[in-house]
Amino acid sequence: MKYYDQHVHSHFSFDSEERLENYLNISNNFLVTTEHLDFQNPIIDFQTNYPDYPAYIAEIKLLNQRYDNRILKGIEVGYTEADSQAIKELISKQDYDVMLLSVHHNGKYDFMEDAVLKQSLEETMIEYFQLMLKAVNDLSQANILAHFEYGLRRYDVTVNDLKKIESLLKAVFKEAIKNNLAFELNGKSMYKYNNVDLYEYGIELYKSLGGKYFTVGSDAHVVKDYEFHFRDIFDILEQHGIEYLTVFQNKEIILVKRP
Repeated sequence: MKYYDQHVHSHFSFDSEERLENYLNISNNFLVTTEHLDFQNPIIDFQTNYPDYPAYIAEIKLLNQRYDNRILKGIEVGYTEADSQAIKELISKQDYDVMLLSVHHNGKYDFMEDAVLKQSLEETMIEYFQLMLKAVNDLSQANILAHFEYGLRRYDVTVNDLKKIESLLKAVFKEAIKNNLAFELNGKSMYKYNNVDLYEYGIELYKSLGGKYFTVGSDAHVVKDYEFHFRDIFDILEQHGIEYLTVFQNKEIILVKRP
């Protein structure tokens, strides 16, 4: 099996219009899309967004007849403690091959909004990683810890900044590792938001705590961003001694040789 992108969005996500077949037409590999689930999303006036599951399943079933059963099902859960029970109830009724776990907002604003800048970097780091710790504790059935630095993207963050709250980050990673969550290297985070250094630090910290599962995801919302900077990321993984990557099918871990 060849490695394939583990973080992709389509028109079943609120912030993408891309068609599934457009991804399928540029690759002969498996395709999994990881559609957004966010309760009370500040980006869309606190509406709740999640994929139309029956329509999602129907489209995949139809396209799998044309594309050799290459399409898998995925979800990106944007965790909020206030909506924990509703999230669990929803995903318990649905079947996915892979579940990404993210923290996008704090109930008041998304961490990509200007409002976040009213806080200092240190205040935001503490708030964000405390929320992430609750997420990995509460949603142990997730498979991948996605874009671990999402909440810090609006700041100019250095590795030394992260080291100031390393004990908190270690607590997050230890819980994720205990629950067999893979650590995602997010192409958008690394090369659009210029956070390569943070991810190199994250790789080594994850490894030092016993983490052994790693994934690479583009976070593509349009087809041109599919497998965004994957070659660069594979080279970084090689430099850090990571020989195998992880994909998930029917929630099962499959190790794939790094390309």
